[in-house]
Amino acid sequence: MLAKDLIEKVIAGDTEAQKFLAKNYGKLADKAKSGDIESAKMLAKFHHYRANENAEVHVGDKTTLDAIFAEDKSDPEMNKLAYKYYLMAADAGDAKSCTEVARRLYDGIGVEKNREKADEYYLRGAELGDVHAMHVVAFTATDDEKKFYWYHKAAELGERDSIKQIAIMLACGQGTEKNLEEAEKFLGKLTEEESAEAMYQISEKTNSIEWVERAAKVSTPAMIKVAENYVLKNDFENALYWYQCAADKNSADALSLIGDIYYIGEGNIEQNYKKAFEYYSKASELGYNMATIKMALMLYKGYGEIEQNLPMAFELFKRICKTKENFFGVFRYNSVAKFFLSKMYANAEGTKKDFRQAFKWLKRAAAIEKMGSYESTHKVPEAMYLVAEHYFSEQEFEQAAEIYKKVVEYAGSYEYPYNLEAAKKLMWMYELGEGVPQDKEQAAQWRDKVQKFSQR
Repeated sequence: MLAKDLIEKVIAGDTEAQKFLAKNYGKLADKAKSGDIESAKMLAKFHHYRANENAEVHVGDKTTLDAIFAEDKSDPEMNKLAYKYYLMAADAGDAKSCTEVARRLYDGIGVEKNREKADEYYLRGAELGDVHAMHVVAFTATDDEKKFYWYHKAAELGERDSIKQIAIMLACGQGTEKNLEEAEKFLGKLTEEESAEAMYQISEKTNSIEWVERAAKVSTPAMIKVAENYVLKNDFENALYWYQCAADKNSADALSLIGDIYYIGEGNIEQNYKKAFEYYSKASELGYNMATIKMALMLYKGYGEIEQNLPMAFELFKRICKTKENFFGVFRYNSVAKFFLSKMYANAEGTKKDFRQAFKWLKRAAAIEKMGSYESTHKVPEAMYLVAEHYFSEQEFEQAAEIYKKVVEYAGSYEYPYNLEAAKKLMWMYELGEGVPQDKEQAAQWRDKVQKFSQR
């Protein structure tokens, strides 16, 4: 019985297959040790499954045995056994087992991490003909000629991303001579979407308008790129057309950029706050915080046809603050939203007056409390300054001085007037010895900063 057939029956609950495996486990282990590839693979697959049988994976439909892996729920002992038998099969010359050994060495699954050794087994798997290993070797290669060689080998075996990479390398002359005719042949083997993605990457590498325009027939990033090129030419009608093409494909970025064009009134496009708000709203529905904060600010202040709506602005600011913080832009917008929540609680704007909540959100906007490492680098200088002012008014001078210093350090020479005002406060605190030890030398240093910031 073949390893795959037996293990699939064992996993499916076939009693006879389970009895057969239990009865013959010792014999299979002995055969594996003596170099029998099928026996080693059979036991490796079995322990691979056993290591992950508690994972939320359903075997049978689209999931293959090779794809069963959930590191957080895996059984370490079973993974050790799986690695042991994969290694036996790999050392006996099985290509796919070499790749599995490499994966486990790379991620430390059932064995201690060893990236150097993992690379050796990926290369061995590639040399033995495993297409996935070929792709990995190509991806990690630092030499363009080696990269091209292995992508080409994998592409010949139908590996989709390798076909795309070969088309890109041929079009750019990377690792090989430039050959547009050959590049077109490989592009022709891809789906329309894959081909457009390749063309877009070619345009990025070659700075070619021709390639990006070809990609723009399908690729959303290419559509935005074409639109940006028209913006640079101050041709906002054509820019709007291409942004709209991307927006029709649910690009939140494009929707927000269209909103910007109407918000500002670019070129011969008339300013239209209502249209700007509509596009920001669509982008916001797709979870785009840049658009959400603009909507909230329009509702907070009231712009043109957009009437002031403080309760709605309050809810939008709150929604932004609840956003899962998993990419760069969120942090800055979260900080701004926190600052406005603080103002609204302090002034009873769209909510009840609540000074405790106001100060809580002010500190969060200033990132005074310990927050996530990324968020702490995206503070609102005004919020920082106001927190320092609060501590100063409460005669908590040590804390005030510490935060004034952070304002100057964070804001540098570009956040005016908070850097200037913070430097002034520190100058007088050290000059007069108010809340800090009197120190004329320190006072002189802060006076220099005051003069520097005043000259902007």
